Parts: sequence; C-alpha cells; structure tokens
Amino acid sequence: MRFARRLLWGGLLGGGAYWFVRYLQPKHSTLVLNEKVVLITGASSGIGRALAFAFARRAARVVLVARNEERLETVRREIEPYTTDALVVPADITDDAQCQAVVDRTLEAFGRIDVLVNNAGLALGGPLQDQDADRMHQMLELNLWAAIRLTQLVLPHMLEHHHGYILNVGSSLGRVAAPVVAPYVASKYGLSGFSDALRRELAGTGVHVTLVQPSWTHTDMLNPDVEDVVERYGFQIDHPDAVAERAVLELVQGENEVILGGALVRLGVLTERYAPLLVRLYWRLRMTSEWVAAMGKMGQ
Repeated sequence: MRFARRLLWGGLLGGGAYWFVRYLQPKHSTLVLNEKVVLITGASSGIGRALAFAFARRAARVVLVARNEERLETVRREIEPYTTDALVVPADITDDAQCQAVVDRTLEAFGRIDVLVNNAGLALGGPLQDQDADRMHQMLELNLWAAIRLTQLVLPHMLEHHHGYILNVGSSLGRVAAPVVAPYVASKYGLSGFSDALRRELAGTGVHVTLVQPSWTHTDMLNPDVEDVVERYGFQIDHPDAVAERAVLELVQGENEVILGGALVRLGVLTERYAPLLVRLYWRLRMTSEWVAAMGKMGQ
C-alpha cells in the first residue's frame, strides 16, 4: 500500500512538473495567416462558423465546407467584410467522392491549402443499448473517418510544399472517458490518437498538427436541458467564439494540444492520465439518473 501511494504521488508530481515545463517552454511557429488558404469543415454553424470568423479576421482566405449550402452562404456573407476570398463548397465529407471534390475545388480556386481544419462533428448520448445504430455509424464516420480521409487527401499537397497546418477539433472527452456517451468518446479518443500519431509521423516535414480539445460548448449539440444539468454538475460552458479564438491562437503559436473548458476539465484530464481510479470513483458517485437522461438528449 505504501509503495502504491508513493507511485501515485510520484506520478502526480512528475506529471505536474512536465506540464509546468511545457507551460514555460516558448513556442515557435512560422504561421502568418494573412492570405493563407484555410479549409474548414462543419463551417455552417457552431465552432466551425466561429472559426470562419476567426480566420477571416486575420485576413485568411476561407473555404467553407458543410452539407447545408444555404447556411454556408449566410456565413460567407457574414465574413465578407473581413476577407477578400471566401469559397463555399457544399459537401457530405463522409462520401469519398465528395471529399475528393472538396480538395479539388479548393486547389482549383486557390492553388494551395495551407491549413486544414477538421471540425465537422456529431454528438450523441445515452446508454449504449438505447442508441440508434445508424446514427452511431454516421457519427463515427463524420467525427473520425472523414477527418482521417480528408487529411490523407490534403497531405500530399502539403508535403510537396514542405508546409502545412492541420487543426483537429476534438473534445475533452477524447482524453476523459465519461459514461453514457461511449460511442462519442470512442470517436474523439480516436481523433486524439490519430493526431498524436500523425504529429510524430510528420516530424521534420514542415507539416504541423494541432489538436484542440473543447469541452462543453454552446452549440446546436446541447439543448437547454442538457446545458442546465451540465452547469449544475459544475462544468463550464464555453461560447463558440471563445473556443475558435483560442484554437487559432494556439495554432499560430505552434502548440501541439490545448485543453479547454476550465480548471475542472483540465484536472479531469490529468487525473484520467495519472490516477484513472479516481475518475472511475467520481463517475460512480456522479452518474445519476438525471445525468443519464440529460446525455440521452445530446444532439437532439
């Protein structure tokens, strides 16, 4: 027992020292967004729409991708005062042919892709046995497979020019395995692992990977009932504009990963990594019928 306590405290202290050194370590990046071509998926609403504004305000040329063309056109008109070029490409990026068409149209219009933002996503919740199989399959395709495939299609162009940035928008649930959202957690854990592995694979190539992990965010994925329960559990709900601004800032500064959502979420991520038993005990106490019911309304 004494050895186990020493091991636990040693891990916590070692992890704290590691993160402190990372916090103090200066970051270097050559990215200047002026006139850069930025392709954003899921750009019609939520964090994607906010990212379009954040990049446009920095004079980037923005490619807006989502299924709903009308909503994309609305976003394009809204960001027009900030950017000289905004291209709307309606597409379902879970379809391989449409995914390829997005890349082809962007290269045809601008000749390059400097930043790929894999933001498109879908959230579902509820006990696993109650979730719809088709919706789960759609979510896994959109949250994970589409991001991998689009990156695969863009990567040869970036490697040819020894320059490029990939911004993957994940979730704090890609580091903390919260219950009653198991398939969603699986998709975001997958995106986290993909980002980590790809970053190592691309070391020294001039192509950089940044993973931003938002927590609870005020988007269409959360209805007021879910937000009410989440807040009463002590979690912070961020505005999409704040998430987007932080994501772009961390991308420009060359960060590998950033966890959003406040101190409670960051503590949860550290505890999951170094003392997962404590997280398991936390959810044994906190997984009430109220929480289960709220998670079942996610994405509705």
